[in-house]
Amino acid sequence: MKTTARSAALLAAFLATPLLAGPALAGDIALGRDKAVSCAACHGIDGVAKLPHVPNIAGESTIYLEKQLKAFRSGERQDPMMSIIAEGLSDEDIANVSAWYAAIKIEVTLPE
Repeated sequence: MKTTARSAALLAAFLATPLLAGPALAGDIALGRDKAVSCAACHGIDGVAKLPHVPNIAGESTIYLEKQLKAFRSGERQDPMMSIIAEGLSDEDIANVSAWYAAIKIEVTLPE
């Protein structure tokens, strides 16, 4: 009886693992890097903004990035450049670009 309960618990944990990983696994990082070439002029391929009025997006969560890109695409959020850029992105493009920028590791150094 213990073996059956243990097996059931292990199976449940195994099946739940993709759910815990969530949206980070939804996009393809390599395809996202290829698509992010069009983002690089403002956000940099590394996600560090090249212009003072553009946000840094490296290391942001996929949930946040996808939500913002979809908001620009739908018109819910407006920006002269981003609204035009996002208009041409598919859901797959958004997932891939979000996966790319979310996968970038950020190092933080506190001041002394």
